[in-house]
Amino acid sequence: MTTVPTTRSSRALTVTAGITMGLIALQFVLAGYGIFERQYHKADDGWFEPHMAVGYLAVLGTIAVLVVALLTRQPRGVVVRAVVLVVLGLLQPFLAGLGADTNPWFGVLHALDAVALAALTGTILGESVRAGRA
Repeated sequence: MTTVPTTRSSRALTVTAGITMGLIALQFVLAGYGIFERQYHKADDGWFEPHMAVGYLAVLGTIAVLVVALLTRQPRGVVVRAVVLVVLGLLQPFLAGLGADTNPWFGVLHALDAVALAALTGTILGESVRAGRA
């Protein structure tokens, strides 16, 4: 038997995914700020610290999306995407560290992973909004 999420459970997922999407968007803004502020000052004065702090919140957001998807008995496709979302989120700090310490291509993968996180969160958010209207 398949469970159909209720409007209330879809709303919970919409709010959680929406907050996570906001954090991811803020990450892009803070990364851009850090890059250009560093370029302007020609020194590393901690301009990426806000980016890092919000990044950890975004990772917690991906975990929250998975927990809400499981607790509200979302369809299998949503749960699978939420699991992938958590895996991609957990990769972020490692890719950033490797990009800073070993090879800049890991930094490129860090940015690409962020795009994938935004896209995947967007699909979960969109589906939960549509489910809430049904």
